[in-house]
Amino acid sequence: MHPIPIFTIGYGSRTIEELLDLLRAHDIEYLLDVRTKPYSKRRPEYAKAVLEQRLKTNGPRYVFMGDDLGGLPDDSEMGAALGPEMGDPVQPPAFRRGLDRLRKAFAQQARVALLCCEARPERCHRALLIGTSLAAEGVPVVHIDEHGALISQEAMLARRDASGLSEQPGHEDAMDGGSVTDVTDVTGEADPTERFAPPEDDAPPPTDADMPGNQDQDLEEAARPESVSPPLPILDLDLDRFATADPATILKQIFGYDAFRPLQSEVIADVLARRDTLAIMPTGSGKSLCYQLPALMFPGMTVVVSPLIALMEDQVMQARELGLPAVFLNSTLPGHEYQTVLTDVRAGRVKLLYAAPETLLLPGILELLKNVAVDCLTIDEAHCISEWGHDFRPEYRRLLEVRHLLPAAVCLAVTATATELVRRDIKAALDIGDAQTHLASFNRDNLFLEVVPKTRAADQLMSFVQPRADQAGIIYCATRKQVDVLSEMLRSNGHDALPYHAGLDAPTRMRHQRRFIRDDVRIMVATIAFGMGINKSDIRYVVHYDLPKNLESYYQQVGRAGRDGLRADCLLLFTYGDVQTSASFIRKMDPAQQKPARMQLEAMLGYAESTVCRRIPLLNYFNESYPDQNCGMCDNCLAPRREPEDVTVAAQKFLSCVKRTGEMFGMTHVVDVLRGSRSEKVLSRGHDALSTYNIGQEYSKKQWQHLARQFIQQGLLIQDMEHGGLRLGPEAYEVFRGRKVLGVLPEPDQAAAPSSGPTDRDHDPDLFALLRAKRKALAEAANVPPYVIFSDRTLVEMAALFPQSPGALAAVHGVGEAKLARYAEEFLPIIREYCAERGIAEQSPPAHPPVPRKQTEGLGARTLEVLALHEQGRTIAQLCETFSVKPATIINHLWQALQAGRPVRGDTLANQIPLPPDTLDQALNAFAEHGAERLRPIFDALGGAVSYDDLHLIRLYVVVNGQQK
Repeated sequence: MHPIPIFTIGYGSRTIEELLDLLRAHDIEYLLDVRTKPYSKRRPEYAKAVLEQRLKTNGPRYVFMGDDLGGLPDDSEMGAALGPEMGDPVQPPAFRRGLDRLRKAFAQQARVALLCCEARPERCHRALLIGTSLAAEGVPVVHIDEHGALISQEAMLARRDASGLSEQPGHEDAMDGGSVTDVTDVTGEADPTERFAPPEDDAPPPTDADMPGNQDQDLEEAARPESVSPPLPILDLDLDRFATADPATILKQIFGYDAFRPLQSEVIADVLARRDTLAIMPTGSGKSLCYQLPALMFPGMTVVVSPLIALMEDQVMQARELGLPAVFLNSTLPGHEYQTVLTDVRAGRVKLLYAAPETLLLPGILELLKNVAVDCLTIDEAHCISEWGHDFRPEYRRLLEVRHLLPAAVCLAVTATATELVRRDIKAALDIGDAQTHLASFNRDNLFLEVVPKTRAADQLMSFVQPRADQAGIIYCATRKQVDVLSEMLRSNGHDALPYHAGLDAPTRMRHQRRFIRDDVRIMVATIAFGMGINKSDIRYVVHYDLPKNLESYYQQVGRAGRDGLRADCLLLFTYGDVQTSASFIRKMDPAQQKPARMQLEAMLGYAESTVCRRIPLLNYFNESYPDQNCGMCDNCLAPRREPEDVTVAAQKFLSCVKRTGEMFGMTHVVDVLRGSRSEKVLSRGHDALSTYNIGQEYSKKQWQHLARQFIQQGLLIQDMEHGGLRLGPEAYEVFRGRKVLGVLPEPDQAAAPSSGPTDRDHDPDLFALLRAKRKALAEAANVPPYVIFSDRTLVEMAALFPQSPGALAAVHGVGEAKLARYAEEFLPIIREYCAERGIAEQSPPAHPPVPRKQTEGLGARTLEVLALHEQGRTIAQLCETFSVKPATIINHLWQALQAGRPVRGDTLANQIPLPPDTLDQALNAFAEHGAERLRPIFDALGGAVSYDDLHLIRLYVVVNGQQK
């Protein structure tokens, strides 16, 4: 069971709802009030009696700690407690008694949070004293800071030191969430008018029944979500035969794929060559294959660090379906199963071990890893290791301990998104500064991207969902209320839909997520709280009912669709009202955060307003250029192309109306004035008397809005990001003087409805439905999600090729040896019967099966280019200059080609090894003695005198010339 830390949280300026949201988000079971006095004149909602009553019906169990952890020390006691080096805290008997209870709560793994006043933990003397005391005894403490982020005790102390607070501890408990300087005069005496009122009631010490540390029941067991049942038994597939196999062969035989996706072969080659590697590959690009395939070829075990229980369980289920000996260690395992996993690891029966960082750092697990052969340490969701990442987890920073414990294991860090700053931080935190870095394209070419003006949002949503009633989809909303309203509306219209947001208790969220994953319901209506760790491959659409806060969030959320490679639709309903709502949230943020948040919102707005291919602004945001002008998979690229026409008069009318209404109103109001609206807003402001009133009848409201968005893009108008109002841009006055303006007008009857876009590969829908029903039945019997059996893409190919023999079924995408053995006799009878009744013959796969990107024999285009130039006689140095890369990269390309069975020219390699003859002879002798499979024995045999880069080149020379002989 991985350790659950003790949390602290202060309310500061938070509303009670915001505080409850955070407690629910972290599944807090007990809120322990450690304030000196549990009442407040300025924040009455946090008084003990009020808070206790509120939490009885809506929140965790409330416990007031009284003197056990409360009590306000004076400055001298505080200084003595903290000491110059944060050493031995002073611990009076009552304080000691409170710590004993916290230690017991930790031992029982109760989810406990300590309630303080000050939201900034570095300014909170209670968080500081208690955190320091617990940390000294090995009890982990995590603070929920003023931004809702989790920070470790070490990070909190660093923030305290950086802010200069270590010299002047404050008594935040007495000040309603502010520091002592907030309400003191120059003499340092607190203003008596700001002191607390008398206690509202007496606060007796907590009883044994109140305190989680004194419960007999194992609270972690009681609160544990429903566990996933053990996966199906592993088939004996003689995995030893893959030790020297070609990766492309394993790809087909085990995983059922004909070709690698971009970067997979390059990352796998680096891992097999035992080069530490960092791979940034977007959701759906096949990151898991990059460590699962090498795990079959390594003699020892691969350890995979995963941050979420649901994610690791899902990956283990899918790996076991492929026949891979994969297990996980986490708190959902009963004791006897936990011990069984440990026994299997010791016996060498496990190829893939998944665990959370907290689990790996347990002393017993560290000792276990020291005594087994570990060939690869994989850090999944590696952005969690960086304090600059969006999901920072303090425990990830300690993975360096595991890294140093396993020096012979190659380290692979993988994540979907990471800025350059985060990438550097990941490498530094894992001590892999020289790791190979692979950055995949962020383009997901199977996603159809579409933005539609939000007019009648509910009707638009129903029109979109109705023809997709049998498909799985996610609808994202900005608020919980909207989630509840839409999920109820969908259910009342006959659609299976469930809500998901932080306002639901943890068991309900878990139950809803489980039903969605298992295809018991088709639609999940959710806030952004839903999605991380969801590996469901057959999500066919994602709808953003409200504007995402930034393009990174949008990209991550649409990336949850179409992970099986089939087409998925991504619809964003856009209105400028949502922009104003986002801007209002930004105004409430810390001033230091407002500028970057506003820039992110502007980038999101630029994407929504764009009239060019959607992939151009989206990929530009991630510093990637899109080479084409038409992707064929977005609304802008499929819209009928119309030549720009002269809209100068329309521009003059619109700009003049903006000027005459005071440059303070939004697009809708300006259009209403132009079209002569009799709305109360127009009439009450006297805008019906303006010269621009009712002069725009030639265009519909939607056409004017379409034109206005183009005027904004052309810089003629500037939109106030805070209030939504329009004002004239610098070039607007040139238009008044006659400068020509070009624009594209939509047809008068153009509907603002989602387009259908291109269709997927032709297949028999009736057979597909039968196969999907069979898949669902098998999944229910095995208690696994349906996509673990087969993906939609596999079923689509079955319904297109009509395979009627095991050999034909083996040619279908995603059907490897294990799944063929397990499911051939489940699906083939259905296909045979269906085809016999209708006289359908088995179809041969296409001679050149379509793949989403250019691949040849599992090799990337760059590898093939390097191979061709090397064959022509180019040296490694010349190739480095041609491609602006390091020698290791060129050697890696040549090694990949060799591993794929392609001939590599060897007659020029010896002269390119930069070593003295005697050193080279020693290296060649070491290879002759130890073999070329692993470089670490060679490196050790040479006493580190030859670098790994040189060893990679020598190995290439040895293997190439050995083959030529």
